[in-house]
Amino acid sequence: MRNKVAPEGQVYVCTVCGKFSKDKYGDQKIDPWWDESCMLHCILIYENSVVKDDQGNVISVNFVEQK
Repeated sequence: MRNKVAPEGQVYVCTVCGKFSKDKYGDQKIDPWWDESCMLHCILIYENSVVKDDQGNVISVNFVEQK
């Protein structure tokens, strides 16, 4: 399977741990320690929709509709 890079304005987020990457495989990871588990559980979101709490935990995002 080919690596997928998020379009401009979008990122992948791991639904388990909340880490971010610009691509699905983590070659362009935003957060350290993006791993295989993140790749399996990630979803594509709009980058500007991320809402975090005071500790930096992701509490809300807007998903990109998959066709």
